[in-house]
Amino acid sequence: MNKNINVLSQKEMQRIFKLLSNGIRLNILILLQNKPMSVSEIVEQLQISQPQVSHQLAILKKHQLVSAERVGKKNLYQLDDPHILSVIESTKNHVKHVVIGKRHGEV
Repeated sequence: MNKNINVLSQKEMQRIFKLLSNGIRLNILILLQNKPMSVSEIVEQLQISQPQVSHQLAILKKHQLVSAERVGKKNLYQLDDPHILSVIESTKNHVKHVVIGKRHGEV
């Protein structure tokens, strides 16, 4: 593979991990795996302010992880890239091993 492509791929992976390192963004993505939601529904679920949710949704939208669809007077946000869920799920599985103190492959 071309060295420039490797560098670009690594930078993109770093960007994704940086996006996921924010707890609010991570929680929003986890919520949206179940169904599209409005800002007010996300606010209610996460118990944080509307400006905080809107700001984080704008960042996720800018980086193509969520998209919005106008339905009546509301914007419904949904996952735009379901691949991100596999990254989150793999990370959760790794965390389980760390938390329980077992090596991978141990039961």
